[in-house]
Amino acid sequence: PWSEPIWDVRIEQDGPLAQVWAHYAFYLGTKFSHCGVNAFQLVKENGSWKIFHLTNTRQREGCNVPPYVS
Repeated sequence: PWSEPIWDVRIEQDGPLAQVWAHYAFYLGTKFSHCGVNAFQLVKENGSWKIFHLTNTRQREGCNVPPYVS
């Protein structure tokens, strides 16, 4: 199973537009694969938030993953 815990989530919103920025670590089973930052762009339509853009960074070294997510 894949696992992608996130932390240090920051959300900014202005009306129906929002941005989410979060650090993550990606695991294949219990084996660490990589870490980085996820950035989501969202829009609110008919009362529901929809992701319309997602991008991320990736690195295998220099990851500062908190112990509670590993």
